[in-house]
Amino acid sequence: MEIHRSYYYYQEKRDDTEVEEAIRTAAKYGDGFWKIFKRLRREGKNWNHKKVYRVYKNMHYEKRVRLKKRLPARVKTPLEQPSEPNMTWSLDFVGDVLECGRKFRVLNIMDDSDKVAVSQEVSMSFPARRVIKTLEKVIWLNGKPKNIRCDNGPEFISKDFQEWCKGNDISILYTQPGCPTQNGYIERFNGSYRRAVLDAYIFRSIEEVKRVTQEWNCYYNNERPHESLDNIPPMEYRTKRCDTQ
Repeated sequence: MEIHRSYYYYQEKRDDTEVEEAIRTAAKYGDGFWKIFKRLRREGKNWNHKKVYRVYKNMHYEKRVRLKKRLPARVKTPLEQPSEPNMTWSLDFVGDVLECGRKFRVLNIMDDSDKVAVSQEVSMSFPARRVIKTLEKVIWLNGKPKNIRCDNGPEFISKDFQEWCKGNDISILYTQPGCPTQNGYIERFNGSYRRAVLDAYIFRSIEEVKRVTQEWNCYYNNERPHESLDNIPPMEYRTKRCDTQ
């Protein structure tokens, strides 16, 4: 191998056990490198930052910096009740966990004109393509909306979602960041759904979530009185309004 015998048998004598223990103790609450290093200095540890950082990296404690995605300016749009169905749909997510600890999400879709819960889709994850697939299924059954009102979640600001809406002549009404009241109809619906279903049951499987959600959706649309609709269910209100028109 053309290397010296002493180099072959050499064993590194560097022992970083003390540094590792100090870093492990200082990183208890998830602080970054410089916070840890300054804490070690305050505790009287005189290791220089190069040594501490080398051990810190070998322990794989370094954190990836997540850059904040800049959003374009959002124009505030008035929250008005449309005069007819399929003018504006409101979209939003709610989440919870199964008994085993696995997280799941529910995509709620509401028609702003008569508060009809158009759809509630349950899944473990909801990338933009799944949101599009859900909307295509709902549109096939209920018709296409002119507008979609949603927040600035990653699924809704994705290029796929925006291009799909543009290709289907659907305008996206984004709420301003930190202003959930601009999507107040769906926020109220989320609260009713959470109290009646998510907070009331311990779910053991995703199929159980889907079944209970579907049952509550039918009850909400067809039996549950709605205060803003003259205390009648949304579907009855829609039928009544269509008859008068």
